[in-house]
Amino acid sequence: MAKVTISPSPDQFGKNLQEKAEKATHYALWMTANRVVSIIQNELIPSANPQPVDRGMYRAGWKAALIEKGAEVTNSLPYASIIEYGARAENIKIGRKMLDALAEWAQRKGIAEDDVEAGQIAWAIARSMQKRGIFNGGTGLRILEKAMARVPDIFREEMAKALKKVGAA
Repeated sequence: MAKVTISPSPDQFGKNLQEKAEKATHYALWMTANRVVSIIQNELIPSANPQPVDRGMYRAGWKAALIEKGAEVTNSLPYASIIEYGARAENIKIGRKMLDALAEWAQRKGIAEDDVEAGQIAWAIARSMQKRGIFNGGTGLRILEKAMARVPDIFREEMAKALKKVGAA
């Protein structure tokens, strides 16, 4: 019986192969996360209907970060999950903070001319939200979900580049 053992040892595949592969993988994950943020900010948000844009805070809130075993993409704004997943009509509770925020928005957008009109518009919007939900009837825009569908292809591209960069390809 003929037998050979193949293992990632320095004498068989060159020095530090495993270290280079790990470095390339970590770099590829970091670059993938950054590309996902770019896709969200420059493709998915501008093409979303309805547009989740007021002052651009949601768009600017997307960040890529390195973590111990890879990278992550996050948006830590308190309303990011509502834009992503929506809010069903039965979960909308009209309160003073909501009405104040809607009134301020109506005045900033030039829809209302004074505080009284802004309050009336805010109440109408809040009632509409209570009937229809927020963001596509409460199903959300699924921005992150759409971006994540592209991750396997992006990662393959970035991994090939990273392996060349560290000299492991």
